[in-house]
Amino acid sequence: MLTSYEFSFRLINNQCIKISSVSYVVLFLSLILLVTDELMAQDTKYIHSLTTSEYGAQMVEDFESDSVGQLPYNWFEQRGVNRPYHYPEEIKEDYFYRVREERDPNSEVNKFLRYDGIKAKHLSFPLHQVNNLNLNNTPVLFWKWRIWDVPAGADERNNKANDTAASIYVVFKIKRMALVKEVPQSIRYTWSSSLPVGTEISTFFGHQKIVVVGSGQASKPAGEWMAFSRNLKEDYERLFGEKMPDSPLAILLLSDGDSTNDPAKADYDDIGFYPPEHHQ
Repeated sequence: MLTSYEFSFRLINNQCIKISSVSYVVLFLSLILLVTDELMAQDTKYIHSLTTSEYGAQMVEDFESDSVGQLPYNWFEQRGVNRPYHYPEEIKEDYFYRVREERDPNSEVNKFLRYDGIKAKHLSFPLHQVNNLNLNNTPVLFWKWRIWDVPAGADERNNKANDTAASIYVVFKIKRMALVKEVPQSIRYTWSSSLPVGTEISTFFGHQKIVVVGSGQASKPAGEWMAFSRNLKEDYERLFGEKMPDSPLAILLLSDGDSTNDPAKADYDDIGFYPPEHHQ
């Protein structure tokens, strides 16, 4: 069976079909787009096992194996189908995330992920094929943020101003909305421009819960990392009123300022799932 671009190629070269030069150009451009799409979709190898730390944590990402100046290799676009790492440069430009490095106070090199821009683009780390993760054993989501600039006027309660300096989602399962549309059930932990810490919002007909864990400009000196941890089991069962699934489907990252047209800048690092005793 021919693929789409193979069919286009044979159509162009079929001597029995007479086409104008304009049609030829149109078909040729279509061929290029189809080939590009095929190349972008060729790498869908998901992580099957997370690294276990000395504390019994299941580590998702510390960005240490990534190349500086590039998108992180193990992260996919929002649907979890294609790796933006493999996209052509002109498409990568729509993603304002890049791996950076710095030296800590002990002169050791640390790599991290920085978002610096306006446009909204999710990065997704698929977890649905990971075979050594059970949230009953490691229910605590741990991560680090460094907030440099928040989008002015953003408000997670308002769809027209729903921007954020930084947010991390845990997607638990897919549910049907009105028996037609499939919607991910998720908890989104966010650094809000305007809402106080502790604010909880329910969106997408109750399928997404937003929890504000930081607010305003960064409260610590510029350049200092802030560590966060949340007990997913406690949050999930309080917010959704049901038993938490054993394993999540994915973790998503999102920083953006496109609704307010004001830039956001934030860093991400050291994402993992920890045993309950490590909850801060």
